[in-house]
Amino acid sequence: MTAALDPFSLLSELSSEERSALEGFLEPRELDAGSTLFRAGEEADALYFVLDGAVAIRSEGQSLCELGGGEVLGALCLVTVGRRECDVTSATATRLLSLTREGYLRLREDVPALALRLQEAILRGFSSLVRGVVDDSRERPALVS
Repeated sequence: MTAALDPFSLLSELSSEERSALEGFLEPRELDAGSTLFRAGEEADALYFVLDGAVAIRSEGQSLCELGGGEVLGALCLVTVGRRECDVTSATATRLLSLTREGYLRLREDVPALALRLQEAILRGFSSLVRGVVDDSRERPALVS
């Protein structure tokens, strides 16, 4: 399974040994096209690695985007407790790996250094996303009423 984790930029700073250790905490999931992975308002309880296929993300009935192989969703749920903000369904038959909050807690007990590196990667990714949003807002001209 370690080679399956190679495309994920979230894990790019982990060594092959660390990715191999992580695989023991991951659970495979398969979704048929049109199946629901989770809905807005549900407890956010797992990070998902999309191996292949695609998932569609919607909020309040509006399509936001699709994520495909090599992409991650739900990572922040491992570092903060909360509810899902959107609906996610499979756009095609999709294979995923999940790291549940319980699996992450086991990882923290069994391999704390790896859990910390994963947590740091999640927070770096979130920080980069926020910086991108801020930069985009600075590039748009202000609306004058």
